[in-house]
Amino acid sequence: MTRLLPLALLAPLSTLCMDAVTRPIQAADIGDNSETQIETELATSASVDISETEEMEPLVLSQANDEETQIDQEQDEEDSWRVYLDLYAFLVPTTYSSTTINGNKNDAELPLSDVIDTLDEALTFKAQVEYGRLGFMAGVYHGSLSSSGSKSFFKETNNPLRNQLGLPSALRQRTIRVKGDLDVDVDANQTIVDLAFRYRAGAIQKPRMEKGSSSFIGLLGARVIDANINTSWSARSNSTVSVDGQRLSRENTRELERASSESFGNTWVQPLIGAFGTYAISEDWQAFAYLDAGGFGLSGEQDLSGTAQAGIAYALGNSAQISLSYKYFGLDYAGGGGNAYSVDQSGVNLGLRWFFD
Repeated sequence: MTRLLPLALLAPLSTLCMDAVTRPIQAADIGDNSETQIETELATSASVDISETEEMEPLVLSQANDEETQIDQEQDEEDSWRVYLDLYAFLVPTTYSSTTINGNKNDAELPLSDVIDTLDEALTFKAQVEYGRLGFMAGVYHGSLSSSGSKSFFKETNNPLRNQLGLPSALRQRTIRVKGDLDVDVDANQTIVDLAFRYRAGAIQKPRMEKGSSSFIGLLGARVIDANINTSWSARSNSTVSVDGQRLSRENTRELERASSESFGNTWVQPLIGAFGTYAISEDWQAFAYLDAGGFGLSGEQDLSGTAQAGIAYALGNSAQISLSYKYFGLDYAGGGGNAYSVDQSGVNLGLRWFFD
């Protein structure tokens, strides 16, 4: 006989049976879902990696193109023409010069105020052209002055008539002394032209340069010098002219005055070497130095000239620059036959440079 279970017991059993049936299906579903999720994540990460790679490739290519463009621009800048024009004023407190004519030597000290008062002509400039690293420089320094006036002083100098025969013995002694009023006339001009080829190492020289950059220029060429000096004096009637303590007569004094006019004139060429360097303290400020030397005794018994200069420069925009420096120039020449000429100058140099490219 079949016995029926109570309904209260059948309900839990049915639930258990349903759980048993449905549990494998849910596990399978879960397994399928996890595999699908993993595959989806892998596909997503792969697509992200591909997209990031695709995005990086244009960036790398862009950087490479920028570097190539910069290199091309720098090369184009190097392989182009540049022109520099410098105007400057050399302010020398005192110019020391010495002129020897036929063995008679006269030394002079000319203050800046006298130079300004007696200056007739003045021209100082330098022009340079550069293509790539090679270039050419031309510099001109010219000054001409004349003075005429009366001075009251004591003067002792060599006798310009001491080697001339046929004159009274008093006029052929070595030393002449003049005390009193003299009328003095002086005409002098000096022109120096520097011509040189140049080669640059380092950065291109500009009014504005990158901080820390530097430039060095070597020069090789010639210096042409033309110097002329004419001096004459005459003694006033109240002056005393004596030779070795013996007072000269008025007739002998006039003879001496006619012979007292002295002149020196010569043009000669010196080999020239030089160097010019700059260092950028900041974008607008630069320190610079210049050195040159010429002559080396090749154009006379004694033949040497040289320049030394150091200072700072400040940019006025991208195409102009002002400078302040201290400069020395010296020239020493002896051509033989008792003729010689020398000059020493040192002082402040004010400069203005234009740059064209």
